[in-house]
Amino acid sequence: MAYCCDVERKKLTNRVARISGQIKSIENKLKDEKYNLEEDPYEMVRQLTAVKGAVNGMITSYIEHFAKGHFIEKVQSGDSIQAQAEVENFLEIIKVFGK
Repeated sequence: MAYCCDVERKKLTNRVARISGQIKSIENKLKDEKYNLEEDPYEMVRQLTAVKGAVNGMITSYIEHFAKGHFIEKVQSGDSIQAQAEVENFLEIIKVFGK
């Protein structure tokens, strides 16, 4: 399972780097006094929406990885009490994410 986690960690790290780049681009536009926010008001909304989508996609990817990997491990190990506790914690996270 370590390899799988290493691969997933790399994917998540790459996603964070892309999101960081998107945010840095927005920051640079806002700092640039030559950039006219009123010229294309939808461009900023598009970029912010792209960041929001990227973050939501990352959350979804992480949740999927966690559910497929860690929950299955707990259930297969026969530790039903721990598995139940993990499921309950996980459901709380999903509730918060869904808001």
